[in-house]
Amino acid sequence: MRNIRKRTRHCGRYGVSAKHIQVSYFSYTDRRKNKTKKKQRKHKTTTPKQRNLNNKRSKRYFEALVHSNFVKGDLHVTVTYDEKHNPADLKEAMRNVDNFIKRVNYQRKKQGLPPVKYVCVTEEGAKGRIHHHFIMDGKLGRDILEKKWGKGYCNADRLQPDDKKELAPLIGYLCKDPKGRKRWTSSHNLIKPWDSVNDDPRNMSGKKLDKLKDLPEDCEAAKEIIESDNPGYELVELEKEYREDIGQWYFFCRMKLKPVDKSVDKRKTKGKCLDDMG
Repeated sequence: MRNIRKRTRHCGRYGVSAKHIQVSYFSYTDRRKNKTKKKQRKHKTTTPKQRNLNNKRSKRYFEALVHSNFVKGDLHVTVTYDEKHNPADLKEAMRNVDNFIKRVNYQRKKQGLPPVKYVCVTEEGAKGRIHHHFIMDGKLGRDILEKKWGKGYCNADRLQPDDKKELAPLIGYLCKDPKGRKRWTSSHNLIKPWDSVNDDPRNMSGKKLDKLKDLPEDCEAAKEIIESDNPGYELVELEKEYREDIGQWYFFCRMKLKPVDKSVDKRKTKGKCLDDMG
């Protein structure tokens, strides 16, 4: 018997409707003799063991982590090295990152702020030049933050999410395939994405997956199929691929909460007030 498995990664606190979700679908064959109805269940998110950004799984987890923790007004910080402070190797560069964070946290403590929340992407070019990108909360002023680097260029910009894709363009830039090596680290105080698994999605079937396989990824028909199984969310992007490891087509969907129609709320409120006035 052919079954459909749906895995949803929620980019936010457990039990709260996340603004962003990642939804994956694939079919599988259940060979158990005693088949029972399987319900949706929470599933611990498997974090990448090797913190590199050279594989799709790691990139998608990194994306979920960023969407779980950072919003408009937080900071994208880029730091580079001048000739005097250029690190000898990646190990020294990561010590520089740790010391930078310690200086930032010391300043934050003086201002009564909690430790900084951040992710850091470190890129080592083919010629050995290293630079770092941080996404961090925006509680500390940009000018103060920039002065804490002290080893070359440092620039902090406020995050300005795209209207449709939110922070995805910036995340895509940070995750782009490197010419050299690329790795990422993060603070320990971040909200962790969590997964739920559903082996009986109400509005998804093998027939619909077969249809999705043949539809263009950006067509309205594909959007309707996926959104019907995820009420309240709109499809931002669909990726599909044939997975040799499971011998099936695999569908990966980026989704976000649909905006609330405030005009509808106003009409409801107005009607209620008129009813109350009787």
